[in-house]
Amino acid sequence: MKLFYYLRALCLVKAIFLLLIGCNNNFDTRPSTDKTIDSLVTLYKANSTSPNLYILQALEQVENLNDDSLKMIYYTDIAYLLAPSRDSSLFKKANEAALLLAKRFKDSLGIGEVYWHYGIHYMERQQYGESYQNYKEALQYFRKKDPYYTAKMLYNMALIRTHIKDYTGGEVLVYKSITILLPQKKYKQLYLCHNLLGAIYENLHEYEQAFYHYERAMEYLNSWGQKGVYLLDIQNNLGVLYQKMGRYDKAIALFNDALANKDILAKDPALYARIMDNRAYSYFLKGDGEHIGVDFYHALQIRDSIDNKAGIVMSHIHLAEYYLEHQDSLLAVQHARQAFQMGKVLELNRDALNALLLLAKVDSRNRETYLSQHIALNENLNQEERRVRDKFTRIAYETETYIEENKRLTRDKIIIVGGATAVVLILLLLIANYNVRAKNKALAFETEQQKANEKIYLLTLKQQENLAKGQLQERRRISEDLHDSILARLFGIRLNWAFLDVVGPGSAIAKHREYLQELQQIEKEIRDISHDLRNELYLSQTQYIQNLRKLVKRWETQGNFKVVLEITEEGIWEQINSYLKTNIYKILEEMLHNIVKHASAKKVKLVLKANNSFLSLYIEDDGIGYSKRFAEPGIGIKNIKSRTKKMGGTYMIEGIPYKGTKIYISVPIKY
Repeated sequence: MKLFYYLRALCLVKAIFLLLIGCNNNFDTRPSTDKTIDSLVTLYKANSTSPNLYILQALEQVENLNDDSLKMIYYTDIAYLLAPSRDSSLFKKANEAALLLAKRFKDSLGIGEVYWHYGIHYMERQQYGESYQNYKEALQYFRKKDPYYTAKMLYNMALIRTHIKDYTGGEVLVYKSITILLPQKKYKQLYLCHNLLGAIYENLHEYEQAFYHYERAMEYLNSWGQKGVYLLDIQNNLGVLYQKMGRYDKAIALFNDALANKDILAKDPALYARIMDNRAYSYFLKGDGEHIGVDFYHALQIRDSIDNKAGIVMSHIHLAEYYLEHQDSLLAVQHARQAFQMGKVLELNRDALNALLLLAKVDSRNRETYLSQHIALNENLNQEERRVRDKFTRIAYETETYIEENKRLTRDKIIIVGGATAVVLILLLLIANYNVRAKNKALAFETEQQKANEKIYLLTLKQQENLAKGQLQERRRISEDLHDSILARLFGIRLNWAFLDVVGPGSAIAKHREYLQELQQIEKEIRDISHDLRNELYLSQTQYIQNLRKLVKRWETQGNFKVVLEITEEGIWEQINSYLKTNIYKILEEMLHNIVKHASAKKVKLVLKANNSFLSLYIEDDGIGYSKRFAEPGIGIKNIKSRTKKMGGTYMIEGIPYKGTKIYISVPIKY
């Protein structure tokens, strides 16, 4: 809201200026009209029974204004108020009128704000594709004019990406927003960005990362100086995170601290109910607390009184779990059914899935029916989420293609104009000095040949980069297939198997449990593979180096050896193309895998350096050496040699039996 009123203030200044220089002496009647419009808008905000009546009257007053600058201000103001509402017709009427006037004035910030309002409107209606497209359109108008608005649009786009469970895409956009916001010291927006990153990493089950970003959000909140419900929201988020980590005492302490705020119930009853429900659930998971059921019902009553439907669904799920634990199957079924029915109507499909699992546990007679419904709903949900993600991928691809095509056309125009100019100059030179024609012609040919060679070289590099990007897209596709299809089916099979009544000796039952555990382990491995496949390796210098350090840390833990790591961070990585960075990452991964698999090493030294000409990778271990590891090189070493050769690099492997192995790789950097 502060941003909007800042915009409005700027527009008002412009309108007053225009009024002063060209109002044709109508200034005497304008104030009363403006006051009438403002009064009607105020009545709209305050009236909950028939607010549209006041907005219609306000729009009628705006249409009668003689000054178009003032019209644009009020249309924009009213459109912003109506953006979250369910009444599309009134909102679109005001917003489209504002758009026409903004285009007439060539006001790029005004045009951007109109698209921003469309983004808000469609977001409230859960039309994420339309919302994302409009935020993206607003971004194009804000990008060159105002960095702060640019960062806000990137954040809004990240929020939508998170809603559709494209956590990687959301993560990238948030980091872009943070990069813009940091120099401006916009603490509120930085708080929102880190809070969203915390939620993203929490959903990815990367709890340490989530904790880090929630803590950063808290720091920016302190710098901002406006705590209130924002602080309580962060406390709730941290509490839920501790709850998921199994640290129930820490979670309960945070919830108690938040609930100690006496004003929270009046200021934000939905948040109060959420915190109370989460505290009760922490006590429940801990198996402690006398008033768990009372707190669950108290939270439900508050949510019911304010018609917080999503919260009501969650309360019923928690109550179903509570009564299932206390073996009250009647009440457990009752609450689980209410959660399922409401979840289906509200399209809260994940909650509906949880409710179906609870029903399958408590209602043995209808277990098969509930499990079948669960599998079918989960399959449909995964397909829909996949469809939405594909849509967003297409939007991004089409946008990038459009931009690249424009760049290509611009380059072509430059080449054509340059070529034409060169031809004219050559002709003039030929006419002026016939005797040196042959020499000049040869020189021109040599120059063109050099340009052609350079162009071929650049195209080759571009092709390599496009190939790497294509491989990355294919990895993402495979990752999604593994996660959304194969993993879902394995989960369904395991779930069905888990509910089968096994009859037989104890060894058969033990085997049944062992196979279930193996299936669960396979699911985890597939999930890990899927996560690894979708990791972006080269978003920026900082992220690339972070990914390298994460890779080394993972293999260090797995191999139980100590790594001394040196990486140059002199800004050169931004200039290295993604093809080289991807191959270096894969080579390093192969090296560390070989050490874990074959070396029995205790210490590893790893040095990665880059300058303007060469990129070098050196790795040394104190393991069993060359004779047993590389007498017959396996696929890992072959892959390392192959990748190095493809990049035009050189490699050297030196091993001494029982004293360790050294590998040195050098690759030329070509821009």
